[in-house]
Amino acid sequence: MFYTLTANPAVDMTVQCPALVPNENIRSVSAVYTANGKGLDVSFALKKFGVDSVALGFFAGFTGKYVVDETMNMGCLCRPVWIDGTTRINSYFNDGENEYGILNPGPSITPQDEQELYKILDSTGDLDCLIVSGSVPPKASKDFLDQVVAHAKSRGADVVLDLSSDKLKTLAATKPLLIKPNHHEMREIFGVTIDTDDDARRALKLAHEAGVQNVLLTMGSRGSAYFSNGEDIWYAKREFNIKLVSSVCAGDCTLAAFLLGWYHDRDNVEEALKLALATGANVCESAGLGDFGHVEEYSKRIAVRKLPRE
Repeated sequence: MFYTLTANPAVDMTVQCPALVPNENIRSVSAVYTANGKGLDVSFALKKFGVDSVALGFFAGFTGKYVVDETMNMGCLCRPVWIDGTTRINSYFNDGENEYGILNPGPSITPQDEQELYKILDSTGDLDCLIVSGSVPPKASKDFLDQVVAHAKSRGADVVLDLSSDKLKTLAATKPLLIKPNHHEMREIFGVTIDTDDDARRALKLAHEAGVQNVLLTMGSRGSAYFSNGEDIWYAKREFNIKLVSSVCAGDCTLAAFLLGWYHDRDNVEEALKLALATGANVCESAGLGDFGHVEEYSKRIAVRKLPRE
């Protein structure tokens, strides 16, 4: 069973509006509220593909209850750790040309809250793969993520990391099964700006040397991605344009789709990449996850090639 951990979940408010003007009130065209958080998005996407998972996380107040209720309403299993405070609300504004995001820090967690999460990881009987995604709440212990990975690995579980902090480089030494940085995060963590295939080779090599087994490197609005297993590198790119409504959730759904196609069949890289990029593109065309209605069609318009060895 896949488990996902969203340590700092949110209610996302996605607003379609005219151009923003300083010091003026702007009337929006529409606003959509969704339960969100990177690990939760992975669970939601897996469920849309018919695959169950268990969503873990810290939840607080009326917004935390909303997120848990929505998670359960979507048919996802959830084992919440309830904490004090209020689960954060993040705001995204799209004026038709630009997208703006305002992300709040979220409620603090205590060592007692962390211990409650560790107990869940230690006691659950079906933990095959733990997907750890997103930011860490304020006042989390410095070794919180180290402990999460250690507890999962002590159960023999695979660990997948989708983190934007420097902690990803430290956790690489624990030999996670897979990491999913985007090109911005790869530059920040490993110091390589990725503009060419050779740049990607260098960055991916650094990740493997740090300890990572496999890397799914997404290139954001470029509509492409690299995957490396330490021996071979594949490059995938969509051959069509999309109309961006919101990029929120897209990377998380890309990861979910890739795992769906690859986790149980490690030779199925090309089809997994096609499904991943098609899913990410489809999500970008909606506020929230959307209905995945074009994934099958889009998968046929993703080109994948294996890069020549150096």
